[in-house]
Amino acid sequence: MSGTIILALIVLGLLAAAALTFKPLRKTLGLLLVILGAIACLTFIGLIIGVPMIIVGGILLFI
Repeated sequence: MSGTIILALIVLGLLAAAALTFKPLRKTLGLLLVILGAIACLTFIGLIIGVPMIIVGGILLFI
């Protein structure tokens, strides 16, 4: 794996850890994922990405 992919995975892991520990950030990320998922669902190909984004965003929003 290249260095960029490893760095992206580390940053993603840190964001996930921060989202689970800090409630306002968790709510913000959840709402952002729901909105971006809804926008992505406007196209047929975007359904593959949009629906999981909405599900994960809903979980983060209502924890």
